[in-house]
Amino acid sequence: MHKRLKIIFVMLVSLVVILSACSSDNKEEKDNNIKQSKSKNELNLSSGDDIPTMDPSLAADQVSFTTFAQTLEGLYVLDKDDKPIPGVAKDKPKKSSDGKTWTIKLRDNAKWSNGDPVTAHDFVFAWQRSVDPETAAEFAYMFENIENAKEITAGDKKPEELGVKAIDDQTLEIKLIKDVPWMESLLAFGSYMPQNEKFVKKHGDKFGTTDKTTLSNGPYKLTEWKPEDRWKLEKNEEYWDKDKVKVKEVNTKVVKNTQTAINMYQTGKLDMVGLDAQNVKKYKERKDFSTESTSGSYFFRINKEKNENLKNEDLRKAIAKSIDKKSYVD
Repeated sequence: MHKRLKIIFVMLVSLVVILSACSSDNKEEKDNNIKQSKSKNELNLSSGDDIPTMDPSLAADQVSFTTFAQTLEGLYVLDKDDKPIPGVAKDKPKKSSDGKTWTIKLRDNAKWSNGDPVTAHDFVFAWQRSVDPETAAEFAYMFENIENAKEITAGDKKPEELGVKAIDDQTLEIKLIKDVPWMESLLAFGSYMPQNEKFVKKHGDKFGTTDKTTLSNGPYKLTEWKPEDRWKLEKNEEYWDKDKVKVKEVNTKVVKNTQTAINMYQTGKLDMVGLDAQNVKKYKERKDFSTESTSGSYFFRINKEKNENLKNEDLRKAIAKSIDKKSYVD
């Protein structure tokens, strides 16, 4: 299994209580009426939602970003401990003395699934497109650590003035508004994925809406996508680190009902399934039951226009004070 395929295990199920099958003749598993999947080198999963978009500039949801983690590769990727390691980048960035200018060398063997080389220009084009007000990217604010990004999204400067430049095909320069210690991790985020300018412009508004208008530079490529039904990822033979990709095919079925997904798991159509609270007691003694710990951040957006009570500043302060900020930070 590729190091980042593990992300799918946690992200594609709605809950972290799961049943997962393994190849075994264990009597206990037979007694549980588990029909083992006949697949040899593939993974069969379910998702409660379809992929909204495969356009990194427009994506703002968990399913899209989980799929990006397998089909696209940024300058850096996160390892099993969530630490950034080189992806398309050859090594760690070279930083100026004030930490505001980063120079990153790219691998010369990184390719898109159509055989095109992945270059520094692909990152420049992608990031400029994301901050361009005409793109209307919901996550444009993710680029605000980069010089001029905030002014561009506000319409005060042009996308070409973004603080990113291709020195040559294999050298990218990034100018930050300040030293950002976590920037390497941020560069692994889905919004920062490269985009092939020629391919994007060829497909226009259709880019990222079908398997035929999607291009990959990561370990997998999207080869089938039936809206609200299923999608398939297959090993990308053009990927620079393809020898480490052991699972050749990942099939995901859109299943909105948990019980339906459990039934599919029981009959060997799925290799794992997430459980809702009402099913935990029923299945928790089984050998194939396990839990996964995850973390996440959430925030309140206060709508003072639709709720008269929330116009009261003291009430809003009370809500803010109810959050144990020290525990959260610790």
